Amino acid sequence: MLLTGVASAALAGCGHPSVRFLKSGRIADKASGFSEPSGLSLAEEADQFLSVSDDTSALFMLNLDGRLETPPDAIVEVKELEGVVFDPVGNRILAVSESAAGILVIGPRSGEPELVLLDDMLGYKLIRKILKTSDSNDGLEGIAIDSERDRVYLLKEKRPRLLLELSMDLTEILRVRELTPALGFVDDDQSDRHLDVSGLTLDAPTGCLWIVSDRAERLFLFDPSGSSPTRSYALGWLDGDKPREVPHAEGVAHDARSERLYIVNDNGKASRLFTYEILRDGAGQ
Repeated sequence: MLLTGVASAALAGCGHPSVRFLKSGRIADKASGFSEPSGLSLAEEADQFLSVSDDTSALFMLNLDGRLETPPDAIVEVKELEGVVFDPVGNRILAVSESAAGILVIGPRSGEPELVLLDDMLGYKLIRKILKTSDSNDGLEGIAIDSERDRVYLLKEKRPRLLLELSMDLTEILRVRELTPALGFVDDDQSDRHLDVSGLTLDAPTGCLWIVSDRAERLFLFDPSGSSPTRSYALGWLDGDKPREVPHAEGVAHDARSERLYIVNDNGKASRLFTYEILRDGAGQ
């Protein structure tokens, strides 16, 4: 199954990749507390994933087939973890807490977890009013790192959808962008009010961002520099020979070496890990 993207204007920096479905497998493990996958990242060893489940205050390790390594890799005190990323430069793990409106920093290995709140950062005034007036369920979701550009990216889910750019030391909010319909964040079946963004990962070759939407069952490729338009893909997979949509996508991770894109969804006991191949510049079409 090939997911071909639709762009909102002439193409530039992000290119025009296609995304091909390869395989999927179930990953939920209620006994271990891993029943609501809400974030995904390649780990320090690229043959493993870090993941979080928003009903459990813990970090989990999975292999590339989605098999859970038990017990949880780390138990933390922060609730409602909605995204996770490994920072290879800082040798640390960053996890997003929706309820705390902050980032949990774990590492180096001997360090104690530290919660860094957005309202302690320089530039918080850019989003103070929005966060104070937003529904608590429309808060922070995914997190990604671009170490070449010294940026940490955060998503705010909806009403409004926001992309936050933070300094690598997590002391300053550098920029806030609303992910508007004019930027390509649209879906035929979702109003602008209900269209959400639920996870993101860096596309390392281009510096663009892969962003998933739970409600729209859609994948976006967004250029934070603004030099190329957003591409949009309807998320699908094959259940045997039967095409199906991907409901409740929550986490996404890109492996630049293998050009694999991995997505987890929060679908109860039917939660899955989906594996896709990225085909650059229309290869495979």
